[in-house]
Amino acid sequence: MSSRPVPLPSSVEDTPAPAVASQVRRLAFWGSVLLPFAYVPLLSGVAGDRPLLVAGLLALNAVCLLAGHGHSPDR
Repeated sequence: MSSRPVPLPSSVEDTPAPAVASQVRRLAFWGSVLLPFAYVPLLSGVAGDRPLLVAGLLALNAVCLLAGHGHSPDR
């Protein structure tokens, strides 16, 4: 059995990485916009006995804010 080397892309533009990064940034941006609406039930006391849920939601929102920071919704 002979193994042939897989050809590598000649530049970053030949890979799907920029498009994937752009989509992740877009989803993170809109996630950071929409996640605060999930705080409404938390503020009304529905999840007051679930501190890990609150901490996880806040952490997810922080990650979305950092990842989606460079996105412009006008583009």
